[in-house]
Amino acid sequence: MSVKQWLPVDLKEHIKSGKPLQIVDVREPMEFRGGHIPGAQLIPLGHIQVRHQEIDPNVDTVVVCRSGARSSMAARFLAQMGHGKIRNLMGGMNHWDGEVHF
Repeated sequence: MSVKQWLPVDLKEHIKSGKPLQIVDVREPMEFRGGHIPGAQLIPLGHIQVRHQEIDPNVDTVVVCRSGARSSMAARFLAQMGHGKIRNLMGGMNHWDGEVHF
């Protein structure tokens, strides 16, 4: 199942547009506390299969991790579960140059 990829600039433009967006961070809690995108919801990759119902399948969603690998796995899983508006943040937080909350 193919998942669309977003660059940080794509995510920043979507945030700036004010359109509804869910940001799902699949890193571990310690990584999340070290800095995350404002408004991100923490659902560690190991919990995504149990907690995927917390994500609205009808709202644009971007999945984030440190480098883009874990988020890519999570995004593929969500797409298989029927989420049609899933994006993976390429490069993850390593390439994110926008605002960060701690």
